[in-house]
Amino acid sequence: MKKQAIVSLVVSAALLLAGSAGSYVIHRSYATDDNKGALLANVEGGTQLASASKTQSTAANADTENKQDTTSTTQSDDELTLKEIISSVSEKVVMIETADGSIGSGFLYNDRGDILTNAHVVSGYEEVTVTTSDSEEMSGTVIGIGEETDVAVVRVPDLEGATPLKLKLDAEAEIGDEVLALGSPLGLQNTVTTGIVSGVDRTFDIDPYYYEGLYQISAPIAPGNSGGPLVDSRNGQVLGINSAVTSEGGIGFSIPVVNIVDSAEKWSDQPMEVLPTPSYDSEEYDLPADDYGDDGYTDEDVATDLEYAAEDVLYDFYDAISVQDYKTAYSLMGTTWQQKQSYTNFAAGYKDTLGVYLDYCVGVENGDGTVSVYVSITADEREKDGSAAAAVYDLIYQVGTEKGDSSNTLKILSGKSE
Repeated sequence: MKKQAIVSLVVSAALLLAGSAGSYVIHRSYATDDNKGALLANVEGGTQLASASKTQSTAANADTENKQDTTSTTQSDDELTLKEIISSVSEKVVMIETADGSIGSGFLYNDRGDILTNAHVVSGYEEVTVTTSDSEEMSGTVIGIGEETDVAVVRVPDLEGATPLKLKLDAEAEIGDEVLALGSPLGLQNTVTTGIVSGVDRTFDIDPYYYEGLYQISAPIAPGNSGGPLVDSRNGQVLGINSAVTSEGGIGFSIPVVNIVDSAEKWSDQPMEVLPTPSYDSEEYDLPADDYGDDGYTDEDVATDLEYAAEDVLYDFYDAISVQDYKTAYSLMGTTWQQKQSYTNFAAGYKDTLGVYLDYCVGVENGDGTVSVYVSITADEREKDGSAAAAVYDLIYQVGTEKGDSSNTLKILSGKSE
C-alpha cells in the first residue's frame, strides 16, 4: 500500500496481519491529555483553534433499556453488574479460525446461528472453524461478505436457536460513553478490555475497504480482536464491530453496528451463492497471519525516514504543549511562521484548551524536501459559561528545512485547517 494524499481525513493505512486475521493497523498515532493542549498555530497572529470540521459533543442522553434474558430470572439490563454483563456477553462471542491458522473474532447476532464479523477475518474462505467461549469447536459457513464494507456473516448451524446479543440500533454512541471490547487478541480467547468512546465519525481507507463514521475507542485491542463486539458497558448492547487499531498508541476503531446491520440481515435472509473475493491493489497482504511479531509492513508500506522525522516534530510539538512548555513548542515553528505571530500571542492562544487528543498523525513526502503531515484532533475546550465541550479538527502541517539552515533541522513551516 503506497502512501497517498489524504482528503477530508481519508487515511491510507496498512494491515497488521494479512488476509483473514487480526486487526487492521493505521500507520501512526499519538494522544495526550494533561488538561492542557494545543491545536493549530495561526499564521495570522495568535494561536487559535481551527474553525473547520468542528463538531461539538453533547451530554449523553439517558436511554430506556429493554429487558435482557441473561439468566434464569428476568433482570433488567440496568440492574446487572459489570461482571454479569461481561459474563453474559462473553457467552455470545466466538473465536474464528481459517484454514491457514488466521484468527479473528465474531459474535452471535440473531437466533439463526449467524455470527457477525469483519470481512477481512474470513476473506478467501467459505468454511471456517468457530470456537465458543466454553472451548467447543463448530463448523461455520460464510454466507455473506462485503466487497467495500468490512463486514461478513458466518452461519453456524450448531448455534441455531441460541439467544443472540442485542444490537443497539436506536441511538449512536457518543464521546465519553463507557464501552467494553471483547474478542480473542493474539488468540487469547475471552479477553475483555474497558475504555470509552474517545472519538466519533472517523473515516479512512484500508484497501480494499472503506471505513466511514467509525467510533474511536480507548479500550485496547490487538490482532485477533477484529470482528469482536464493542458493547455498552451499562447494558451489554452491541454498539459496533472492532475492526482496526493504530500501530502506535493502540487506538482502536469500531464500525457502528447501525451502519451494517441491513447488509447482515440481507445475507442472513438470502445467503450469497458465490462469495466475492476482495480486489487488492497488490499482493502485499500475503504475509504470515500467525506471525504476531511481524508488524505486517512490506517495503512499500514503511514510511520514509523523512516522513517519520516530520511526524516526530509534531509529536514533540504536542508533547511540549501538553506540559505547557510553550517556548519549546514555539521553537519548533519555522522563522517565517514565527514572524507572523509573537510568542506571547502563541502561548495565550491555548488558555481555553483543556485537553487534546492527536488522533491521527500521518506524513506524506511531497518530493521537494517537505512533508505534509495530516492530523486529526479531538480537543476539550472551555466554553464561555465555564463548561467543557469536545470538538474535532482536521489539520495539515507542512514540515521541512528552512532555506539557509545548514543544520538541516526540520521545522513546522505552516499549518491550516482542512
